[in-house]
Amino acid sequence: MKLSAWKLKNGLSDEQLAEMIGDCSVSGLRKWLAEERLPRKDQIERIHKVTRGEVSAPDFYNLELTTETEVSK
Repeated sequence: MKLSAWKLKNGLSDEQLAEMIGDCSVSGLRKWLAEERLPRKDQIERIHKVTRGEVSAPDFYNLELTTETEVSK
């Protein structure tokens, strides 16, 4: 799930989400939401924790993870 979708789903403001993530400015968060910049590894780890796993690294890179079964086909 994209971070922007998670933020909307949970009814959070940019300011609230930036505070939840920590070590993140509101302007930096807005760049992530607009997909203009990528968060650092430590920030992605905090985002993953704050969102309880609903937003993870592949969501920032537009990657679709495949299962081992799909890879072997």
